[in-house]
Amino acid sequence: MIDISLFQMAWRNLWRNQRRSLATIVSLAFGFGAIALFAGYTHAIYMGLSNVAIHTDLIGHLTVNKDGWRTMGKLHPARYLLTGEEIEQVRRVVAREIPGARVIERMTASGLVSNGRNSTIFIAEGISAPDMQTLRGPFRNAPGALVADQPHAVTMGEGLADTLGLAHGDPASILVSTIHGQANAADIDVGTTVNTGNLATNDKWMVMPLALVQDQMDAVGRAEYLTIVLPDALDGGAQPEGDDVLLTMFSRPAPDDATSNALRDRLLAVFNAAGLSMEVRTWQEMSTFYRQVRDMYNMIFGMMLAVVLSIVVLSIGNAMSMAVVERTREIGTLRAMGMRRHGISRLFVTESVLLVAVGLAAGLALMLAVRAGVNALDVRYIPPGNTTAIPLYVAFDGVRTLMAAGILSVLAIGAAFMPSRKASRQPITVSLGHV
Repeated sequence: MIDISLFQMAWRNLWRNQRRSLATIVSLAFGFGAIALFAGYTHAIYMGLSNVAIHTDLIGHLTVNKDGWRTMGKLHPARYLLTGEEIEQVRRVVAREIPGARVIERMTASGLVSNGRNSTIFIAEGISAPDMQTLRGPFRNAPGALVADQPHAVTMGEGLADTLGLAHGDPASILVSTIHGQANAADIDVGTTVNTGNLATNDKWMVMPLALVQDQMDAVGRAEYLTIVLPDALDGGAQPEGDDVLLTMFSRPAPDDATSNALRDRLLAVFNAAGLSMEVRTWQEMSTFYRQVRDMYNMIFGMMLAVVLSIVVLSIGNAMSMAVVERTREIGTLRAMGMRRHGISRLFVTESVLLVAVGLAAGLALMLAVRAGVNALDVRYIPPGNTTAIPLYVAFDGVRTLMAAGILSVLAIGAAFMPSRKASRQPITVSLGHV
């Protein structure tokens, strides 16, 4: 049962030294606000990178390929391609295990692309125009889509197009090696150009119609791998336009590690039971850049949390220690009036709880105000390795904010408990005679 009188007494005691209490609350509010703000920023970065990986980089949610394709597929491509029968088997399994999901056939190609005078290397993803729109999910209106009624039109990275002096509608030619090691050439048209946002890919990336890639690779009816798109990404609602596309990327959550791993393991078990030797990878496994950035930000968040915790706990511990020393005679008086030792400790711990509660509430309000201001200002910056500016968007990470609040509360209570416990164990005569 909650002792209301204890909280009332603790609240009055808290403001007996207003300057010290306010200084402690301010340090707690700024520390907690900074942690919550950084947690929200990194959460937005994670959502943005996940949407870029799944929808913009066309990785999808899950990838299925023949076991051994990643290591031996380049040496023996014909042996490790999925046949039409295997593709249908995978489709049936996915339809049964993940109702509503879509299975998309994929094929890659690389070689030389020429404008008739100069040539350079390219790396292309082969996918049908309807499947590309499906895979782009909520970002279908973003530039770079293939056109279904133009079987030879490709989407080309702006850097690659600039290197060859190509623009929308210009013809070009490609030279590739088939799965049997023979040279094959074809004419293509530049359907559209798009900035990939990545310096490493912008000057060599293309997306080509799947049928064109299969024909050039002499692999009609076959696929290198299959991409699975989960039902949640197949909504047909209103599509964001312009700057709203970027903001949607930073605010739309993707399947977390636990969900992705559970789906992967379930599909692997079913494939093995059906005699299909397949490999299933999650989008987290496919996107090395996402994992590296997430691990780096998690490490920075941990270090920042440790520093802020140290400062805040020392501040609260110092405030409570000074309060205990100043009120030693008061503690002796309360003990002489019959209050037990644990009652003294409870009183100071309650003061600490109230101090932390006010500080956390102020810190949360400060974070929400700064977050609203930053998002309203539309600040933009170019991250390392990118070629386009992105908005500085701060989301709200409830999980890590709550975790930080919990850790701060526990440590603050501990910081108040130790000096109060020591003071409550002093003999009453010693406490009353304290000067």
